[in-house]
Amino acid sequence: MEKEDKFVILASDGIWEFISNTEAVEVVVPYWQKNDLTGAVNHLIRISEQRWREEDEVIDDITCILIFLNI
Repeated sequence: MEKEDKFVILASDGIWEFISNTEAVEVVVPYWQKNDLTGAVNHLIRISEQRWREEDEVIDDITCILIFLNI
């Protein structure tokens, strides 16, 4: 962890299957700026679910824990 870190995303492969680290950061940053933890998690889950539905008949488990840091 670095002093510049603003948040931590802990997620299952259901999230990471179709969302890159860079995209996840781009999704979360605007919510971090508004201190909207729930909005950020819901957005990541929505994107993941949509992409699973587009690519497969089965959706893997989608679990996401997001921590905003105040270091």
